[in-house]
Amino acid sequence: MTLRKPRLNATVRAALWILLDILLCNVAMILAQQFRFEVQIPEVFFRRYLNIAPVMSLLCVLSFWGFGLYRNIWRYASADSVLQIVAATLLGAVAVYLYSLLRYAISQPVNHHLLHRTVYLLYWVLLTALVGGSRFAYRIIGTRGLSPFKRGKRESYRRTMIVGAGWAGANVIREMQSGRYGNSLPVVAVDDDPAREGARLGGVRILRGTDRIAQYAADYAIDDIVIAIATPMGELRPLIEACLSTGCRVRRVSALQDVSHEGVRSAVRDVNLSDLLGRPEEQLNMTQVAAYFRDQTVLITGGGGSIGSELCRQLMAFRPRKLVLFDLSENYMYDLYFELQEQYPEGLRDKLILCVGSIRDADRLTEVMAEHRPDVVLHAAAHKHVPLMEDCPAQAVKNNVLGTYTAATVSIAQGVRRFVMISTDKAVNPTNVMGATKRLAELIIAALNARGQTEFTAVRFGNVLGSHGSVVPLFERQIRTGGPVTLTHPDIIRYFMTIPEAASLVLQAASIARGGELFVLDMGQPVRIRELAERMIQLYAAQGGDGNVPIVYTGLRPGEKLYEELLTDDENIVRTELNKVFITKPDVVTEEEMERVLSTLRQCLAGNGDMRACLHALVPTFQEPDVVNGRMEALRRQSEETAVRSAADASDPSAAHASPAAADAIASLVSPDPINVDAVDSASAEKLRSARPRDGETAPEADGV
Repeated sequence: MTLRKPRLNATVRAALWILLDILLCNVAMILAQQFRFEVQIPEVFFRRYLNIAPVMSLLCVLSFWGFGLYRNIWRYASADSVLQIVAATLLGAVAVYLYSLLRYAISQPVNHHLLHRTVYLLYWVLLTALVGGSRFAYRIIGTRGLSPFKRGKRESYRRTMIVGAGWAGANVIREMQSGRYGNSLPVVAVDDDPAREGARLGGVRILRGTDRIAQYAADYAIDDIVIAIATPMGELRPLIEACLSTGCRVRRVSALQDVSHEGVRSAVRDVNLSDLLGRPEEQLNMTQVAAYFRDQTVLITGGGGSIGSELCRQLMAFRPRKLVLFDLSENYMYDLYFELQEQYPEGLRDKLILCVGSIRDADRLTEVMAEHRPDVVLHAAAHKHVPLMEDCPAQAVKNNVLGTYTAATVSIAQGVRRFVMISTDKAVNPTNVMGATKRLAELIIAALNARGQTEFTAVRFGNVLGSHGSVVPLFERQIRTGGPVTLTHPDIIRYFMTIPEAASLVLQAASIARGGELFVLDMGQPVRIRELAERMIQLYAAQGGDGNVPIVYTGLRPGEKLYEELLTDDENIVRTELNKVFITKPDVVTEEEMERVLSTLRQCLAGNGDMRACLHALVPTFQEPDVVNGRMEALRRQSEETAVRSAADASDPSAAHASPAAADAIASLVSPDPINVDAVDSASAEKLRSARPRDGETAPEADGV
């Protein structure tokens, strides 16, 4: 067990500082007279100093006390502290001069107190130097100790390289030197700006060339690397991978929106998987979201799940009137409540309401909505695990389709103003039961938009990093236990975004919805799951794990396809005023058609019919995964053969190893491009959003991309 050094309490510490300052102000006055008279202080002037010394010491201590010098934590002194010291010593020197002048005015023509005016000026300068020097000497010794000078203790420090010598790098170096990052010792900084080469930040030398990070890490025996680029102009993934390849622990300064209210101490974090996916961190403007949800009552179905709980965390910051979490699982909601209780210790019981129930239970939903009168319903509850729903298609229909219909109709009856359903990219040309049921839910939402005054809209996006059931927690457990990492297929491709980003974009879409829209979130570039696994292995190896974890391919699971899409062939998108949020015109079915679909599903459930066949009949775009994946496999083989022939025609000796290039080609063919923001017509978005279909009207046509 490590014993901490006992620390002085505030009273004793202040008393010691007062005693030191009394000594320093007297030393400063003696030195000031010594400098004034150059050789020796005349006896008459020394006696005058002795006469004013007690009051002088008292005045200086009172001045320092008034300016808060005895309340400061000098281990964390900054430039503001310098101004504080200068002002305090100036007031002290002026007060001493005025006291001497007053005593002389009373006793003149005899002078027992007044010194030369030059002495008082020199006194202020010397007092500032001595008091300031004592504080900053304490700061340096108290934070760095004697580590730069004692070779025997250097082994206990983590030698750290700072990548980036801008304001973020300077801040990190200053915080490390003040002891806020434990035993991290900044040794060298690396930057690509030639103007900074050879300069120093807090005594730390700046080297040029991030392309030589591996060399610098070896030359300076680096243990840790901190990437201090808070607002990157380009993609950081190559830089992060270069840092990880050194075998050092790698951390980075978060983007500005990730820095919590705790300040700088929380601004540096370990590199995580999202940093390695090539998705830049973007600062989303949540001003409009905050204005919309302020003083609103929001009900979140599936409130204990990955997305539902994150929606709750973010909404709490916008000061809603009330948040009502509705979920069948009480455990997740219970954990979330106590997590938020630590952050919001007062008034949480009245603001965050936990309600246990199923979205298939109309009576329970009616009871909850009638009691709390929500303005907005965020519908995140769903069965989403693809293989499980392949085995239980009836349960998927009951929850995802009939449960959505129940939640929507109860919302209409209870006067909910806006209903937002969270959908999935698996609803586009589905190859599994889960995707087909979510597609039907989208159609139900579109049909109900014409009934009553509730505005219905849906938000569609892809996989979420770290959510319940995603591959990331599975891969993490497998890597930490030494592997192997199980992957269904080497060419499988998915869209990914982080849980906070997905929740933020859902709230943004909800804040601008008018009803009848289908929002599509820009998921960025698709990611090969094989590369995801490789990067996770690399990441955990850099954090002290085993970098030799094997990858084993187990074959595609039931209902799984090689790639996902965000839009069907006949869906076009239009721009909104929000970055990364787009609108597509959903297929609109009449209420009669919707009721026919629901009746067919209920009859199939009641008669224990073939639910999969029923879904195929109701969702024309629902295809079996073998058909889709077979077509993609044929396309992949054709691409490989073409690449081999091209290499052979060029007499390239590496023709036999052309499969990686072929894999890139197949990826570009099977995976649709990310949303082309520059090609989207923003004017048509306003037209689509401003015209809300009501009473049998059809939705306006959206201009194409």
